[in-house]
Amino acid sequence: MMSLKLLRYSFLSLLSLAPLVGQAQGVGPLTTDPARASSSAVRTTVTAQRVQALALPFFDDFTSPQEGAPTVQNWVVPTGVLVNNRLAFEPPTRGVATFDGLRANGQPYGGGGSSEIDVLVSQPIDLSGRSAADQIFFGFFWQAGNIRGGLNTNSSSRQVSLQVEFKDNTGGWRQVWIERSTTGNRTAFRQKFIAVTQPMFLHADFQFRFRATGDVATNEDNWSIDYVRLAPLQPVPPRTVVDTLYQDVAISRPLSSLLTRGTAMPVWQFNAAANPSSQLNPATFTTVNNLDKSGFPTPLQATGTLQVLPTGPVATFPITAPTTLISNQKQARAEGNASSVTLPITPEPKTIRHRVTLASNEVDPLTLPNDTISRLTELSDYYAFDDGTAEATININPFDQPGNRYFALRFETNRPDQVRSIRLQLLPLYPQATGRQITINIWDADPDPAANGRPAATPKATQSYSIPATLPAGQSFIDIPFTVPVPVSGRFYAGYGHGPTGTLSVNPVRLGLDLNTPIPADAFWQFTPGWSQPTATFYPTGSLMLRPVLNNNILAVAPAAVAATYSVYPNPSNDGQVRVQGRYAQAVVLDALGRVAWQQPASQTGQSTLDLHALPAGLYLVQLTLHDRLTVTKRLVLTK
Repeated sequence: MMSLKLLRYSFLSLLSLAPLVGQAQGVGPLTTDPARASSSAVRTTVTAQRVQALALPFFDDFTSPQEGAPTVQNWVVPTGVLVNNRLAFEPPTRGVATFDGLRANGQPYGGGGSSEIDVLVSQPIDLSGRSAADQIFFGFFWQAGNIRGGLNTNSSSRQVSLQVEFKDNTGGWRQVWIERSTTGNRTAFRQKFIAVTQPMFLHADFQFRFRATGDVATNEDNWSIDYVRLAPLQPVPPRTVVDTLYQDVAISRPLSSLLTRGTAMPVWQFNAAANPSSQLNPATFTTVNNLDKSGFPTPLQATGTLQVLPTGPVATFPITAPTTLISNQKQARAEGNASSVTLPITPEPKTIRHRVTLASNEVDPLTLPNDTISRLTELSDYYAFDDGTAEATININPFDQPGNRYFALRFETNRPDQVRSIRLQLLPLYPQATGRQITINIWDADPDPAANGRPAATPKATQSYSIPATLPAGQSFIDIPFTVPVPVSGRFYAGYGHGPTGTLSVNPVRLGLDLNTPIPADAFWQFTPGWSQPTATFYPTGSLMLRPVLNNNILAVAPAAVAATYSVYPNPSNDGQVRVQGRYAQAVVLDALGRVAWQQPASQTGQSTLDLHALPAGLYLVQLTLHDRLTVTKRLVLTK
């Protein structure tokens, strides 16, 4: 283990990640969660099964899985509760269980008013033979609200609460604790202890459960729990009711990006940097909590590692952190210099894992997993500022309403390239959103030295996209291609705008917003009309889920001899079932005006049949992207 320099204690306030979110214009809760939907099939196959009754101690700090359903070893599943490290605000450990009001597949429960939104039930625990003298205590941390902000206020007409119930020896559930949202504000994580001493609970089939209630229509009422523990007090004096001598140092915050700017970039743009290691973050960090309240300091060391997956060599990089954590110290920063590592400059796409691992005096195998955190970074074919998951939604006014018309993000290339498409995480409301249009755009930087780096007044490329009746199942991002790839060099801007709604009261097209990844101050722009940079008063310091996809200047029209080997048939087609002759990678259908009318779902890429039955009769262009990145375009007539 490497030695560390002694630094003064550094504390991170994550309030900057979501300032005034409740007042932010156009920012709302997740109506659906694509990140959960993409893995719902795995979760829903796990049945609610009874295991052999567990023995004490019961412990779960939700470090596993990294995201998904709670572990079946401890909990009865399936459940709508989500284990994650992205929705809570400054949690005790790097994983929590969030009652977010969404089903296991990421879809809302539906309906209106206040109701039960999520339930988490423990597996049976054998407390037979126990007595009050054992002084068994049930403890947990809880938080009202989430990283986006607060929740609704509890009232007689709107029940917003989190409660704990114990199962007695008759099989009935008895409420032993309830917390109501009395102010609607987000709370810090607080700790609760409940004595389990009554004879009615000391039986062989004991269970406990958490039940959250809230507004099922808005999905705003979130609660999170962490560090659930059921155990007798220490057998050696002093025996104290407040048994918080956990001797646990835990990582709390998600690990920040491996890259110095953004979270992903094309591998060839990384390689083209004058010094590729300069693209790596010299200050990637996480935060550490000392849960020990004994009054004694805890020594700490940490290491950082980086590996190109799956089998690349493991390189280390230095970590700066406090060498000693004082008792109950929270949010201490552990920071590493990843730019000290040299990555291989090879052309193939790469997935890179960087990791921070703590070393303290812990010996409990139950708590050791929360001493490690990692993050994956893609060097592929796109730029991104987001981490791939949304914690909120953001929308802008349509073209027929006053106010904002476009959002745009600034990107930097290391050599000239072409933008093939823009990838968006859309979270529209249905059925209102069906048929509504958004417009993606590419802007050069304004060449005027007095322009302060803003986008040019006029986009250099524009492409419209009509929201389909449903988005592709299991696909969290929509890829909207430009009819012709757009050349870019140096600084450029990629963005989107909302087409007219037809009414001033409906604005259903929403974009995912990542609240765990602060965006650089110079990266986020809005057109109102006229370009300006949003302030935190109006928008939280999160990242738009908007990713330009580049082509390395090799996406071109296939030669005529190659194109001649491809065909689509029957043509005309009277039922929309169109077959493709020839091997290809991806299909997109454009209407007569060059707008994207249909995009092949990720689960169907390269299939020989295109299901276009939902498209109206008319003339279309079928654009096939081949495996060598060449394109073939074929005319197609649909009749009904």
